[in-house]
Amino acid sequence: MSADGGPLLSARTVKYFSDGVIEGGTAALLDPYLDAPHSCGMPVWEPRALAEAVCAFDADGFQTHIHAIGDAGVRAALDAVESAVLANPAWDRRPVITHVQLVDPADLPRFAALGVIANFEPLWAQPDPLQTELSMPRIGAERSDRQYPMGELARDGVRLSFGSDWPVSSYEPLEGIQVAVTRRTFDGDPESGWTPHQRLTVEQALAAATSGVAHQAGADDRLALVPGAPADLVRLSADPRTVDPMAIRHVRVLGTWLGGAPTYRAPEE
Repeated sequence: MSADGGPLLSARTVKYFSDGVIEGGTAALLDPYLDAPHSCGMPVWEPRALAEAVCAFDADGFQTHIHAIGDAGVRAALDAVESAVLANPAWDRRPVITHVQLVDPADLPRFAALGVIANFEPLWAQPDPLQTELSMPRIGAERSDRQYPMGELARDGVRLSFGSDWPVSSYEPLEGIQVAVTRRTFDGDPESGWTPHQRLTVEQALAAATSGVAHQAGADDRLALVPGAPADLVRLSADPRTVDPMAIRHVRVLGTWLGGAPTYRAPEE
């Protein structure tokens, strides 16, 4: 179904919030917060109710998009998607779980099995003060090291997509791509990368920010730059695949095109 906003606007997705955020103590966790042993967070939906809502909209042909941060929130989101898959006829549903901050190891294979798109905000996958001062002290070392499992899900064949969560954080895609590739702060910490086994290659990160987003949006004609495809282009000052990974964010956007029409041109230096 399309909205009355022209060919560039559609309304085919319903977004749900499974839980809140770790730093605020509202993300739903399987085990209690270290600093609040009486609390496992605040689920927005009771799991059965979330599954019922997802099943209902899925049956009407709406794509599922669930905000899930904590490992209990992610499990409830996966359970809801699984319920829809089992209850409704098969269709090209492309369900999305967004943020995917903390995932129990037992739930990682379920993303591929259910065809769930993992939508990450890659800029968050760094040990910045938000992590070191707010999130890590609340969940401890073992759970902290399981955050943002981009590399593991990519190796499992899960389709990744990237977002910014703007205005909560920067809208600059190359900043997030740099963090996804390095798992380091912009100051270079830690030198070996935070949870380096979760790093992506530059090719994987670029794909998540481009074709991954197009796939999530159902824009299959925009999955690749090939003859006959809409010319959605970004011209960069350097190839992110060849620059120092810690300099990816400094690559400049020189111009953008949407459907072949220019939408931005960098001022002359």
